[in-house]
Amino acid sequence: MLVNKSDDTSWQEVVKFMSRCPICSKNYEKETARLVTSKGNTNLVHITCSSCRGHFMAMVLHMGQGLSSVGMVTDLNFQDAHKLHAAKPLTLDEILVGHEELSNKKFLEILTLS
Repeated sequence: MLVNKSDDTSWQEVVKFMSRCPICSKNYEKETARLVTSKGNTNLVHITCSSCRGHFMAMVLHMGQGLSSVGMVTDLNFQDAHKLHAAKPLTLDEILVGHEELSNKKFLEILTLS
């Protein structure tokens, strides 16, 4: 489910808080920030730079009179971020099978032949 709180725009303060793109240093435009999800006073926000088209995600926490955030540059567009957020987490068994497949010489041969 796409989260859209049109009546609660306090999460958009993240654009002011992190005003510049870490890739090209241009100012973010408020309209490029989109809310992926929200729970309590925590919001996951996706921003696309209008200049370089780079993507940035930030977890924004509203604490008392201020904001705290942790962010990262990502190659996920908003739709991808939303889709992955809604997906089930990988199980330990799935991770182990993936590791075994990547370690298999035949897997590497298949990659190099393509």
